Amino acid sequence: MNLLGLTRKRWSNHWNHSIFSYVVAAGVLFCSGIATAAGQDGDLHPVGASVEEFLELALKMNPERAAASMEAEAAMARAQGAGQFPDPMFQWTLDDISKTNSGLPERVGVMKYSLKQELPWWGKREAERHIAEAEHGEAQGRFADVGAEIALRIKTAYADYHRVHLSMDQTDELIEVMRTLVRFAQFRYAQGMSVQSEITSAEAERGSLDVELVRLGKERHRIRSRLNALVNRQPDAPIVEHPHLRPLPTPETLNYDTLLSIARKNNPVLAMVQSRLTAAVGDQRLADLAWYPDVNLGVGLVQRRDDGEPNGYEAMVEFNLPIQWWKRQARERETAAKTGAMRESLASEQRRIESSLRETLLSLEEAREVERITTDTLMPQGRLALQSALKGYQTGATEAVTVLDTIQRLKKFQIDLLKAQFEGQVRLAEIERLIGDDL
Repeated sequence: MNLLGLTRKRWSNHWNHSIFSYVVAAGVLFCSGIATAAGQDGDLHPVGASVEEFLELALKMNPERAAASMEAEAAMARAQGAGQFPDPMFQWTLDDISKTNSGLPERVGVMKYSLKQELPWWGKREAERHIAEAEHGEAQGRFADVGAEIALRIKTAYADYHRVHLSMDQTDELIEVMRTLVRFAQFRYAQGMSVQSEITSAEAERGSLDVELVRLGKERHRIRSRLNALVNRQPDAPIVEHPHLRPLPTPETLNYDTLLSIARKNNPVLAMVQSRLTAAVGDQRLADLAWYPDVNLGVGLVQRRDDGEPNGYEAMVEFNLPIQWWKRQARERETAAKTGAMRESLASEQRRIESSLRETLLSLEEAREVERITTDTLMPQGRLALQSALKGYQTGATEAVTVLDTIQRLKKFQIDLLKAQFEGQVRLAEIERLIGDDL
């Protein structure tokens, strides 16, 4: 086939490929529009009956995770193409060109058709392939780290949403108690059994609880927007109003040595640093191989245009001379320093995981104990004290200040309980973040 035919065929293939690309792009945009519309319809339905539902939505909808997945795919494609031979080179040479009396070229005496192939020194392509595979491993670790970070944020925000929800319920309960106290104070004042200040104190306390309820309502809306953003929903999309917390694992499950062994295998940050170390070692190996030359082999056909002169062949071998030793020594020092830095980073990350895991386990046990004591002892005693104070105030046996003190004490116990539950959920999420897996 002549050159014109090849050109026409190439442009025909390019045109067909372009048309196909446009059709595919249009299909993707159309499907994206359908998916977006479906996502907007899905925003009308409340979600979040459990944190697992949010995590499942994040796997499909979170844009950060999708971007990290595409970066990992790009790194995999680079790894598949790494370590290949360079493209061969075709050379067409015109020699023995005669010229006319005016100095212009007239006739070509010799035409040469040559094909050349560069052959890197043994081991260089393998080192490049190992570096690309390590970079792919780093991208996979980054993808897992993004997913773990998103899961941590979802679990933390969901626990916060639960805390605010229960706090609003408890505040509503205390507001009803304060309304009862105000009625008692008004009755006692009408009977001449108390002073006006008791009514005003009770009203002021009820007003502060109303303010607290408004603040909690706005905080719940903020947390709802945060949760919706993590699953790529509209900020005001509905969320189930009665969330359920995950139960904390048993103390036997939270064994430090067992969890540390899991973390050393699954922690995504540790995997990223390990991949960087592998890439640095490969880069150092490539710097060592730079002292060896690359070989370029070529063969060619020699066509002589003069009558009576036979055609022939030619062969060629060339290689570079690695004589710029200052450059190569500097490269060796650079790669050695990077490898050492990655080893120190790996050791530092291992120590950080060990320390963070121990600290987080202790914090989780602290939150568990505080929740147990508050639930089993302080909350029942606080409710009994409030009931006794209300009955005493109704009969005139106690003063209003005593009732207000018991209400404040019960409110503190409720805050401590919710804080302990929230801390336990956050510490559990942090442990799962460290070990790279759910418990």
